[in-house]
Amino acid sequence: MPGTTSDTPPDPAKRRFLVHAARGAPLNDFLTVAATDADIAIVDIIGPRDRPHTAVVELTADKARLLDQHFRQTGSPSHQLTIEPDQPLSMFSGPFDPF
Repeated sequence: MPGTTSDTPPDPAKRRFLVHAARGAPLNDFLTVAATDADIAIVDIIGPRDRPHTAVVELTADKARLLDQHFRQTGSPSHQLTIEPDQPLSMFSGPFDPF
């Protein structure tokens, strides 16, 4: 599975985001392109190997905004990728400020 190496120091400008394949959109197509983009680090892939549904990626907030705009412009409601900040899960309810 793709991931970051421990020899590479983390980039403080990059954050983790989730890219999700809504309604069966082809996440593998995005992963193929992301693997060639130096601005995107694929951290983890979630789902069956032949049809993953979610990718954990590290990138800048600016790059995430560009991807969000691209996904909205090129996807259809039945065939779309979405991106959102990766946030820690908690058993406790209440406001959470990741910044």
